[in-house]
Amino acid sequence: MRFKGLDLNLLVALDALITERNITRAGERINMSQSGMSSAVSRLRQYFDDDLFVLVGRELVPTSLAETLEKPVRRILIEMENTIINRQKFDPKSADRSFNISASELTTMVLMPKVISRLAEEAPNIRLELSTIGNIELLDKGDIDLMIIPRQFTLEGHPYDEIYQEDYKCICWQENISIGDKITFEDYQSAGHVAVSYGKNHSPAFDGWFMSNYGIKRKVEITTSNLLAPPLLVIGTQRIATVHSRLAQFVSQSLPIKIMDPPIEIPALMQTMQYHRSRENDAGLNWLRQLIIDIAKTI
Repeated sequence: MRFKGLDLNLLVALDALITERNITRAGERINMSQSGMSSAVSRLRQYFDDDLFVLVGRELVPTSLAETLEKPVRRILIEMENTIINRQKFDPKSADRSFNISASELTTMVLMPKVISRLAEEAPNIRLELSTIGNIELLDKGDIDLMIIPRQFTLEGHPYDEIYQEDYKCICWQENISIGDKITFEDYQSAGHVAVSYGKNHSPAFDGWFMSNYGIKRKVEITTSNLLAPPLLVIGTQRIATVHSRLAQFVSQSLPIKIMDPPIEIPALMQTMQYHRSRENDAGLNWLRQLIIDIAKTI
């Protein structure tokens, strides 16, 4: 199909080349032979009157024009896919489709098993590609169908559903002699903490909030980027951790930990499910979103 002299299939090739920066990998991404991709590069260069890519080592480095085209081309392809292809009526029983969902390890553990079980019953040919949250900008690029993240981390300009709320518990090793059945504010202030770190600066969760509300810093002695790790890391020590309540309840079935209410009021965390704004009319994605919303009410 041509539009004002441009073969629209070339936009698919251009998007793959910008993403993969390698002719072979780009061809594999869109099921095109290496010779076909080489031909597409030649035709793209002719149309745009620009090299578009310069070979540096084994990598195709985009020119400034190619970088300028990246977002508009991706947006056009997403709009075409979701306005024309995915708008059709969705039948879960017969649908043969894959969805990419990005979520934390904890969300994957407490929510996704139930989602997968329901899909096996209601949409047996639906496949899920689950990944941990990395670069949230992948949603903006259209590389992720759904991203389940705390509300404060949602991307501006894209819709989201609030799916469930998470509160917090304090945990420690059952043989921790410095903490009784309840934890006091003094205990919380003086104990060493195992904390989850977030963001580029790897700052422990709550520290900015705790400092602004109570004027002191926690004694953070161990940090980890793994949400599931703190319960394991307090065992055999006198340290404590503040974790999501669902995680505390889940691991208490197999680990020797005590669960206590925090001595401070910690704002509940709202988990959201975000999707690209162009996907609002995607019948299949809307069906999956509603399924996840319904299941989240039961956890």
